[in-house]
Amino acid sequence: MMASNSSHCESCSEEGKSIGASQFCSDCDERLCKECVEYHKKCKATKSHHLMDLASMLRSKIPNVKKFCEVHEGVSLDFYCMQHDTVCCRKCIPSKHQSCKDVLPLEDASQHIKKSSVFDDTFREWQNIAKTLDHLRNDRNDNINELEKSESAICEEVNNLKNHLIKQINSLVEKLKIDLSNCKKKNLDQLRKESSEISELHDNVQEMGQELEFLMEHGSNNQLYLKLREQGKGVQDVVKRVQEMAMSYKRVYLKFEKRADIDLKSMGSISECKEACDVLYSSAKLQQAQVQPEKVEPILTLKKESSTMLNLLDKLRISDLAVTADKTVFLCNNHHGVRKVYVYKTNVNDLTFNTTLRFPSEPYGISILTGTEKAVVTIPLMSVVQFINTKRLSLDETIQVGTGCFGIGTSEGYIAVGSSTEIRIFKQNGINIKTIALKDIFKSIYVRSINYDHNDGSIIYRKPGLINRIQFDGSVLYRYEVLGAAGLAVDTQGHVYVSDQNKSEIQRLLPDGRFRDVVLTTNVKKPFAIAFNASFTNFYVTNLEGLLQIYNCN
Repeated sequence: MMASNSSHCESCSEEGKSIGASQFCSDCDERLCKECVEYHKKCKATKSHHLMDLASMLRSKIPNVKKFCEVHEGVSLDFYCMQHDTVCCRKCIPSKHQSCKDVLPLEDASQHIKKSSVFDDTFREWQNIAKTLDHLRNDRNDNINELEKSESAICEEVNNLKNHLIKQINSLVEKLKIDLSNCKKKNLDQLRKESSEISELHDNVQEMGQELEFLMEHGSNNQLYLKLREQGKGVQDVVKRVQEMAMSYKRVYLKFEKRADIDLKSMGSISECKEACDVLYSSAKLQQAQVQPEKVEPILTLKKESSTMLNLLDKLRISDLAVTADKTVFLCNNHHGVRKVYVYKTNVNDLTFNTTLRFPSEPYGISILTGTEKAVVTIPLMSVVQFINTKRLSLDETIQVGTGCFGIGTSEGYIAVGSSTEIRIFKQNGINIKTIALKDIFKSIYVRSINYDHNDGSIIYRKPGLINRIQFDGSVLYRYEVLGAAGLAVDTQGHVYVSDQNKSEIQRLLPDGRFRDVVLTTNVKKPFAIAFNASFTNFYVTNLEGLLQIYNCN
């Protein structure tokens, strides 16, 4: 970026000349006069540099793109490692990427970035967030106006009642007015606070979008590429915040509740009525960056590493499994009367039994709360979710989630539990923040598996005979029919993996719901529960009888 507001050519200034600058070189970080611009365009070392008109720079905020390595100070980020999906400098290569096959110059990696899906998706995501924030802010402001108007209406109703009563109740009327004013003030303060938070986030989102728009028009490929990578984590954080806003904000109404039989102690009370606002956030699909336009991200192939038959004395019906970041495996035994979850540790080529956790009733589904030391297990007969401490390997608290709680999924601290007609979203403290009505035809059949796709924010759930991908408002994106009751997993690209017990195979679906291929067959025997580990380096498959297989993901 420009070091000062001076408009003189920096190259000429070093020679003692004061010549007005007309353009700015973003690669050299210098202002140049017309003569130096011509030299810049002819010189072999600088003719590929990106020049910007100084007038346009004054009208726009120029994004600050990180050009240098954080590990090796002052060394430019000039390379991209495809194997580690990271930008690096020349000094990083011998220490961290010496054995990597595909280390590209940044110029090659970013060659087509302006036409890539990652630019389109990221820019579209910022615009989408800004639009949702606009709607949320308008909703808050409308609610403020409604509350302002409701006070006078309620006061008139109260005064009409007061005219029919004796003078002794005038003091009660004044008390009601005070309660009304306090109630209104409390809610107005909260609504204004939420509106202010939305405005602040909205400004940040617009700024991110403007940065990308400016670099698209005036910046280099390198600058845009680095800025997109810099913004990548921020997009997901903002998406999470906007989703939380849209799901947790409530519309507030004030209502006067008259008492049927009025005595001198009370005429009634001021109550708050809250309902979910109409604004929902639907994420624009954010795809992975394309380092080369012709390169297609490879589809996972699965190579068998180990096969273990659980050597246990209990009768088995392994209904679900989950794997922690350190590859600890939890397996739910749903056989009547057993009431256990088994814990195994994954070694290089096999599994080692660790311990058994005993439950108050038969467990069914299990999911890991990413970023925590907790797992959550559904206990259908008790209508609760049971927390497990995955470090101490002990049972923690439970939360009530309603009847029919078989399938369970988690994402960013939220817990999704399915019944036959709806999926309920809970916070870890047990607060139900959203209920999604299901629109499939199997109204009497319970949801057995739930997964969340981070690529587009959709939910995939499975009932016996049916896979559905839905949005947060319940609208159906696709349906896929498959025999069997459980077995559902999603990889980093949004492909859905489905177990088919009858055919003894694992099928893979494209993100749009079309059949892709059969990834496993013959080796698996009536597969039921399936799961990836946290790093998506291993794929776990088990059947009801306790045959557990581990596959390496390439």
